[in-house]
Amino acid sequence: MSPCHHLSHLLLAAAALLAAAIRCPAQTSQPNGLKKSVDLSLNITDSQQQPPTTLFNLGLISNHPDLNGFGLNLIFSVSHYHSKGFELSGLANITGMDAGGAHMAGFANVAGRNTYGLNAAGLVNVSGKTMKGFQVSGLGNIGGNLSGVSVSGLLNISGETAGGVQLSGLANLASQSHKGVMISGAANIAGHYVKGLQLAGLLNIAGKQNQGMQLAGLGNLSVKNSGCQLAASNYTETNNGAQLGVLNVASHTHRGVQIGLLNLSNDSLVSRQFGLFNLNPYTHTQLVISSGNLDIVNVAVRFKNRYSYSEVGGGAYTLGVDNELSLSAFYRVGLYTPLASKLDIAADAAFYHIEALNNKHKADCPERLYALQPRLVLSYYPTRRFGIFAAGGYSWTRYYNRSHAYGHKATAEIGITLF
Repeated sequence: MSPCHHLSHLLLAAAALLAAAIRCPAQTSQPNGLKKSVDLSLNITDSQQQPPTTLFNLGLISNHPDLNGFGLNLIFSVSHYHSKGFELSGLANITGMDAGGAHMAGFANVAGRNTYGLNAAGLVNVSGKTMKGFQVSGLGNIGGNLSGVSVSGLLNISGETAGGVQLSGLANLASQSHKGVMISGAANIAGHYVKGLQLAGLLNIAGKQNQGMQLAGLGNLSVKNSGCQLAASNYTETNNGAQLGVLNVASHTHRGVQIGLLNLSNDSLVSRQFGLFNLNPYTHTQLVISSGNLDIVNVAVRFKNRYSYSEVGGGAYTLGVDNELSLSAFYRVGLYTPLASKLDIAADAAFYHIEALNNKHKADCPERLYALQPRLVLSYYPTRRFGIFAAGGYSWTRYYNRSHAYGHKATAEIGITLF
């Protein structure tokens, strides 16, 4: 049983005990079976109804079997069975069973069973079973099932399912499932399923499956993702939907897709990873050392997958200015296909950031430049852990702050791959 489930049931049990203690003090029993309690109010009552029903109530403290009309109390009001209509109290409105209509209190609205309509409280709205309609509270809305619109400064808690819109400053919690929209400043948590939208400043959790959209600033968690996860980091055991983030992690990715800076999967069959770095059991990590007419020496790490690869590296770069060297850092991405058992052909493109070093003192050479380099690569692998390659392409070197190019020329490069 989830921590969310324990917490929600403890709060519901505490609310039920509170309602029972307030409405049923141990005093003399009346013929109708109700306990006599303090009643400091003026009432208009329909005694023909069983139990007698209060139509109009005005006072400090009221205590009646049923309310079906208007109630106004400076301190609190207790309805042993049902409360329907409009009720306003300085501290609390307590209803033993069902409450319907509009209930407003400075502290709390509590119903032992179901609540329908509008509930507004300075601190908390509590319903033992179903809370349906529109709830507003400073601290929290708590019910077995929440549906409609629940707005709180801190928490919305459902002991079972939640539907509609839950809006809170800190967190929304549903012990089982949520259908609709959850919006919170920190976290949204559903013990089982999410169908709809979870939007949080920090974290969204679906205990079993996300079938909608999880959108968070920090992270999204689910055992199974069949919808969309969008956050700085996303984790799921089984991804059949989409993960979009800086870091995406999935143990199994059968029909899903990962799009981000770093994509990780333990599924050897995964082929739908799109990012700067894509890692899975098929990934082959290589060390690449090369030299060419622009790159005097380059050292890079290559992450090679089934049909694609990415590289990150750096080296010594020449700008053709008095043979002074510059430094470069680059990222490259490419696609390859085998021509024979040990021969591959590839097409890739690279982005170079160039620090000019001493060249910046030469005419028209700034402190830093960037270059774009597409190329074709032919690779031969005598063994799985060693290869040689030759590459040719074109390079455009450009200013960061100007619209025209610093220079452009054809490129040629040879190198080796290790491991």
